Amino acid sequence: MVTKVDPFLHPIPPELLKNKETRSFFEYFTRWAHDMWVRSGGGDDEIAAEATRELFPWDITEQHFDNVSNLFQWQPDTSGQFRAVTIAADYTALSFDFINATTGSTITFPEYPQENDIIVIRNGDGSRIKLNGNGKTINGSSAGELRLKSTSIEFYYFIDSDEWVAK
Repeated sequence: MVTKVDPFLHPIPPELLKNKETRSFFEYFTRWAHDMWVRSGGGDDEIAAEATRELFPWDITEQHFDNVSNLFQWQPDTSGQFRAVTIAADYTALSFDFINATTGSTITFPEYPQENDIIVIRNGDGSRIKLNGNGKTINGSSAGELRLKSTSIEFYYFIDSDEWVAK
């Protein structure tokens, strides 16, 4: 009769396999060691998952997970609603910002934009508002300016061309 054993991490030496009792012991021991490895994080079964699960003093079930993640990182509002920001100094834009820029401010675009991000920039006072692509191009250029008072331009990020395009 052949005993089926899980694959060995280290093969049992042939000398130990000659004796039936020794062979049974080492086959059982190897199977046990493999199962302990799987259950202590080496595998992805439920026991391993339970042993490595973090415990939090707050509820992190699916319905509350969004609230917890918002504590640690800002996430853009992708519902189509813009965040109105009025600035009078240099500013690094976030996706879905509607920026009312004044006093010759420099607007730096996001360093790591996501696909379909939008930024709207308005010149609030007629000064030279400088635009910095932050490593991305803006209509083919690394920088730009917005000079006319009350002019606003929408910028769309296209991930395929890694470029901001003005509308």
